Amino acid sequence: MALKQDPIELTDEYKAIQAELESKIIAKAGENFGMGYCHMYWAAKKEILKEEFGMDWKSPSRLNPDVRFD
Repeated sequence: MALKQDPIELTDEYKAIQAELESKIIAKAGENFGMGYCHMYWAAKKEILKEEFGMDWKSPSRLNPDVRFD
């Protein structure tokens, strides 16, 4: 079973900001890659994409409610 991915990640606009976005996410969420980090990472990603780039992104946990992420 493949996980659903937000189609916004396949757009040219998203691809153009991907490197900048990643560094902003790490700055906001930190680099503690332990249990539960994905939720902090996705929250930061969602906020940054909305506030700075005007994109409404949906996290893997939202798109895949039957999957448990840690």
